[in-house]
Amino acid sequence: MVVFPFFFALLWERAPGWGFKDGVLHNSIWLERAAGVYHREGRSGKYQLTYAEAKAVCEYEGGHLATYQQLEAARKIGFHMCAAGWMAKGRVGYPIVKPGSNCGFGKTGIVDYGFRLNRSERWDAYCYNPNGKDCGGVFTDSKYIFKTPGYPNEYENDQICYWHIRVKYGQRVQIQFVDFDLEEDASCMSDYLEIYDSYDDVNGFVGRYCGDELPDPIVSTGNVMTLKFLSDASVTAGGFQIKYVALDPPKKSAGKNATTQSNTNYLAGKFGIM
Repeated sequence: MVVFPFFFALLWERAPGWGFKDGVLHNSIWLERAAGVYHREGRSGKYQLTYAEAKAVCEYEGGHLATYQQLEAARKIGFHMCAAGWMAKGRVGYPIVKPGSNCGFGKTGIVDYGFRLNRSERWDAYCYNPNGKDCGGVFTDSKYIFKTPGYPNEYENDQICYWHIRVKYGQRVQIQFVDFDLEEDASCMSDYLEIYDSYDDVNGFVGRYCGDELPDPIVSTGNVMTLKFLSDASVTAGGFQIKYVALDPPKKSAGKNATTQSNTNYLAGKFGIM
């Protein structure tokens, strides 16, 4: 009877750093949106923005580069990102909620690179916009259908959506594409959908998709998955409908020490594995 109270106390102690919503403890986009802070990469990928470019990205979307204090406020309610980005006044850093050996040097807090003398250095950006478009969310149901904002009408420019999926432990997530139409681009750098076999958009990259070709279904390796949709400043299309369903764990077969396993085939997407 001692173990459970101790575990609960430990969990409760960590709760302010991660946050509860709908009875689920997690670090997610709703926390990011609640603080008004969000992460942006350059259109050509990670660490491609100078200070002036990072500032322009945030201002174009109606916000500005986040201050250190704004990023820390977001971190305190769960915003975790392992990617260094520009902040206001030329500062660079990133927020860590859960320490890891490969991110944050095993510590929590803002990993602060300080004020950069060379504003031509290339990093990502941390923007602040409390009035940004609300898109995405956290989903724990056994099934759900995601749609681009405004579907079946065309989606808007300058849209970013994160859908974080967490089903029951032991289950897997199957993604099924019902309808798909994004701006056609040979490198999928304009409007695109990215899928991650993880609960963030840092790990477990599966593929990047654009155009109007309907991708094949995808099955996760665990019980979490993330979808990220981004549109640029020009040209829109019809959008998409994507359904996910929770798959029960494989049942043991009659044979000794044998289980029924399904093959998980990940599709690289038009942009390929990065």
